[in-house]
Amino acid sequence: MTTETLNPIPLDFIVSHALAQSTEARRLPFVELTQQWAKSEGKPHLATPYIERMTGRQTVSPGHMPKEFTPKFRQGERAERLLEIIRRIDEKISSGEELWTWAHVYRVMIDEGILFSVNISPNMFDSIICSIVPGKGRDTVRKNGDYTTMRKQKEGWSFWPKNNHIDPLMASHRTFCMMIAQEFEPVLDRKILLDY
Repeated sequence: MTTETLNPIPLDFIVSHALAQSTEARRLPFVELTQQWAKSEGKPHLATPYIERMTGRQTVSPGHMPKEFTPKFRQGERAERLLEIIRRIDEKISSGEELWTWAHVYRVMIDEGILFSVNISPNMFDSIICSIVPGKGRDTVRKNGDYTTMRKQKEGWSFWPKNNHIDPLMASHRTFCMMIAQEFEPVLDRKILLDY
């Protein structure tokens, strides 16, 4: 009796099978499979071109950043590192490793000058993040967190109360924003001092 083995399935085969599906929802399992496989191999960035083909979307690249980012975050090594940081934040939010929400990330990116603060709605933010994180479903960012609370605060997150006895809700939001800002620290022009 001979033992035959199959060769590993090439990604091009997975992509062609995904593209044969009639809807984005039916292509999603193939996108997720490709993402998980690339993560397990320790090379998630190599899956990006395949995911772009399956989703029909061009993801953001360091050479082509959205206009909503302030100029110093749109090119070169800073843009490249920023994209890596946002994808790492997505992994922490998606896995439940942290209690952060995309609304917290939204607030930090505006307060730290990564995004222009004028007219960036949660819908626009959702589109930006979905273009940065391959395979991220529509509306998943916009529906993750309390954008109303994050948007109505006049002062930046670092000025919110840090003592639970003054305002427990805003103190916890401040802590989450501080942790997220520390993730962004490699691309910021200032050091984030943890004081919780």
